[in-house]
Amino acid sequence: MNGITTIPFDYNKRLDNVMTVAWNVFKSQFIHNRHFIATEAPFQHHFADIIRQVGNLHCLTREDVFLVDLETQCKDIKGKTKYLDITCEFVNQIDCAIELKFKKASQGAQDHGRIDIYVDIEALELVCQDKFHVGKFYVITDSTAYVNQSKVGVGTVFPTHHGHTTEPNKEFWTNSKGREHVKVNLKNSYTFNWEKIDKWYFLELTININKPTKK
Repeated sequence: MNGITTIPFDYNKRLDNVMTVAWNVFKSQFIHNRHFIATEAPFQHHFADIIRQVGNLHCLTREDVFLVDLETQCKDIKGKTKYLDITCEFVNQIDCAIELKFKKASQGAQDHGRIDIYVDIEALELVCQDKFHVGKFYVITDSTAYVNQSKVGVGTVFPTHHGHTTEPNKEFWTNSKGREHVKVNLKNSYTFNWEKIDKWYFLELTININKPTKK
């Protein structure tokens, strides 16, 4: 007899399920042009809506409440106020901070894009130290500059190429024009495993959980 498969009750596993399913649904709809997405704003809104729907389907008891918010304010992130693209939570159980990047080849400025990716990862680490249980970072691009290895320039300082793994506890810095004096410290190690679907590349990174959650 086959075993019965159900949604796990553990909130860590449940949130992981929510994000995995939501990301797969979003990618599928994106590739098949369910919604017109040419900038980061519609990416944010449509992905948040999918997360909300999937999260609600993962509420298993009458006490479960799943919420999604946009542009959540976090103060004193490296001395500044940070607005997170999306946040979601099983209320009083586990919450997640989410940052997004949508980078088209036609936009150019790939050097700035690479730097901004590292800045966002660092911000997620910082908010996960005491504000959120887990962070998720997502990128969509049709630019191979992010996926292929750079031999010179900013791409060697802030590498995002496929298969690259960052060193833990390392400082990254640049004086690139328009991003002068940017310094990024990453506590953990991250591997850039890009997924190619049609002409698009997709990246998902998870920032480690640091706070205990209820079971």
